[in-house]
Amino acid sequence: MKSTNKKNIENIEFLENKDIKNIEKLIKIMSYLRDPKYGCAWDRKQSFESIAPYTVEEAYEVVQAIQDGDFEGLKDELGDLLLQVVFLSQLANEKNLFNFDNVVLSIKEKLIRRHPHIFDNKNEKTLNTPEDVKNQWDKIKLEENNNKKFDSSALDRVTKTLPSVLKSQKIQEEVSKDGFDFKNVENCINKLLEELNEYKDALQAQNEKNLIDEGGDLLFSAINILRKSGINSEEALNYANTKFIKRYRKAEELASNDGLKFKETTISQKNEYWIKSKKFYS
Repeated sequence: MKSTNKKNIENIEFLENKDIKNIEKLIKIMSYLRDPKYGCAWDRKQSFESIAPYTVEEAYEVVQAIQDGDFEGLKDELGDLLLQVVFLSQLANEKNLFNFDNVVLSIKEKLIRRHPHIFDNKNEKTLNTPEDVKNQWDKIKLEENNNKKFDSSALDRVTKTLPSVLKSQKIQEEVSKDGFDFKNVENCINKLLEELNEYKDALQAQNEKNLIDEGGDLLFSAINILRKSGINSEEALNYANTKFIKRYRKAEELASNDGLKFKETTISQKNEYWIKSKKFYS
């Protein structure tokens, strides 16, 4: 049986105190888990580098819960994501870099600073559309980065570790702010058609290097069309993936209801079941 030490008793009393806010208790739990003497062996071993992949994973699980409409699951996933913030803040606090309160203060000040039309009484500007607000946000962000002498290039503002689709859209958004952009969506579509022809040429030549090169250009151009139309490509592709999965599983179910295994049916039968499945998920 594990003995109860004085520090353990103090922590239990702290966590059972109903007058203390839950966020304070969460921070306390994290500090106790990291305690060199009394903490958890796994938590004590972690570093910024080892926690980073979990942070990315939890963010994706939040997105998945939203796409599934699983709001009970979303509550849990948001808690997991919050844990990553608290964990990383604890690691920083141990190195005397910053703490969780500094993180909260930083985002609080940023929200106030980038919403002058809401929080600045001297600001008489009226922003009526989400696009107006986003443009103002980007302008203020750019000014802040200039003050930090951060953006020697527009592409310095693009996070290197973003997923490829999201990264492509971000690259296009940033260079667009510098005026490097197509005039309209129609021009973007023409570029896509041009890239499609170049991909066909590479396919005919069976040159693997060119296929990768032209295939990348093809995807980049498709993302550009969506961006120019005001659509987030990552969101659109996730939606398409989810829709396809639902339709395919429904087609399998319909085949099973007819006493057939979908994978063993003819391509003609597969197409029939696929068309039927689309009626359930339009």
